[in-house]
Amino acid sequence: MKIEQALAKLEEITATLERGELPLDDAIGLFEEGLALAADTKRQLDAARLRVDQIVEQARDTLAVEPFDVS
Repeated sequence: MKIEQALAKLEEITATLERGELPLDDAIGLFEEGLALAADTKRQLDAARLRVDQIVEQARDTLAVEPFDVS
């Protein structure tokens, strides 16, 4: 599941649980589903962060930064 979809599902789960209308067993099952989604989303975000860090590091090796002269 894509991050955007997982976040939307997590919001839906949170709203449902906050309403407090579910039987306990259903609420626990939904809570477990939310935790699994949160863990998967964290893994995806960690992988994305690593990829961005690698791209930035590669760019540093190829780009020279020069001071900006405003005069």
